Amino acid sequence: MSILSNLSGQSKKVKIGNIELDIKARTLADVELFVDMGTDDKKGKAMKELVRRTLKDAVPDATDEEIDKIGLEHFKPISEAIVEINGLKPENAAA
Repeated sequence: MSILSNLSGQSKKVKIGNIELDIKARTLADVELFVDMGTDDKKGKAMKELVRRTLKDAVPDATDEEIDKIGLEHFKPISEAIVEINGLKPENAAA
């Protein structure tokens, strides 16, 4: 491994509903999703995919069907965790 491995994002344990998930930071492989979230016609699809990838990383044996059946009441805490872990809070936007 090179020194670039030191630039890997960190993870954080987050309680969503009644379970604790180890949410991992996204990587450059996901940058197109963050860009698409800034485009009105792509925002919803990009956020759904970002949540799906994040949950799949947190729970590798989860099926796409299980992920699709997660209640919308959990969307806000999941998306807020993604924003926080990836340093995308508004106060970080200027940086």
